[in-house]
Amino acid sequence: MNSSLVFLFGAVIMAGLGSTLVWLLSRPRKQSVDPDEFRRTLRNLNSDQHPGAHSSSAVRMIGDDESGKTGGSA
Repeated sequence: MNSSLVFLFGAVIMAGLGSTLVWLLSRPRKQSVDPDEFRRTLRNLNSDQHPGAHSSSAVRMIGDDESGKTGGSA
């Protein structure tokens, strides 16, 4: 077998083992047993804002305004 192929296979195997090791070490240690935890987290994040309040980046609907109309005909 060619030495470059051996090097390539070795690199692929080492990358796979390294990825597996990083995945094993970085995953959460304890799984959540409460199915409603995500919903409570979203509600807590939303409770920081007042009901009906929007952020400054929210889209606003602009109604028909007399000052916005032009007098030209089509």
